[in-house]
Amino acid sequence: MTLERGDLVWIPCEVKHGVFPDERNVRIESAAGDWTGVVNVQQLRDEITDGRTAIRATIIQDVKGEFAARLPGQISRRQYLAVSATQRARLQEA
Repeated sequence: MTLERGDLVWIPCEVKHGVFPDERNVRIESAAGDWTGVVNVQQLRDEITDGRTAIRATIIQDVKGEFAARLPGQISRRQYLAVSATQRARLQEA
């Protein structure tokens, strides 16, 4: 898959229910460290309460097969996720 800055992708994630009915707690595993945040359910591929689905992200940088993606929602540490070349195969275009 060829990715360019601004492309939308689905990144696999683990979902748990949130405090409000329209939000979910999301965790994405990454070699650079897990990303956790609270997102609106509309940012998920499947409107589930608990389980695995994917979150919509925007590619912000692609260098030598590794890239950074901006993720929506309220976050605990950083607004973007670094994804290695090996994880790239798990992505789907949005």
